[in-house]
Amino acid sequence: MKQFSLRTFVRTVFALAILLAGIAMVPYVERPAAALEWRMMAGVYSPELTVHANEGAPGSAFAFTGSGFPAYKPATLFVDGRYLGRVMTDEHGMARFVVQSPASYMALGHYDITMEVDMNASATQGFVLSSDAPLVWAPDGFAGPVFGFGTRLPQ
Repeated sequence: MKQFSLRTFVRTVFALAILLAGIAMVPYVERPAAALEWRMMAGVYSPELTVHANEGAPGSAFAFTGSGFPAYKPATLFVDGRYLGRVMTDEHGMARFVVQSPASYMALGHYDITMEVDMNASATQGFVLSSDAPLVWAPDGFAGPVFGFGTRLPQ
């Protein structure tokens, strides 16, 4: 009789564990399948940030494309670690934007642009403002918001 009671107890514990696991999923019942993607739960991303030109004269407009970020999320942009603005990623985790550099020759030097989503997905790409380089514009048909900064970086 003692062995039967142990078996019943073990089965009861397993049944309760399965029942509680099902109850834990109740908040996700109304959510679309895309919201339950495993990468979103695990925070596993391989983001990249590319720029169409690495060097330009002061006043150049650099076109950036971010990919591999979480879908439908706001991405924060930084220039040399200081806030520049925000863009939204699309259904593929991509975002496009243009950084308008200062026109002053006092702004010569290297600048790093970082695109970050939720601290677990970020990528950085830089460009150089040089007096020897030609003036660079975003490619024809490139669509995205334009962010600019002056010779004094935004706070």
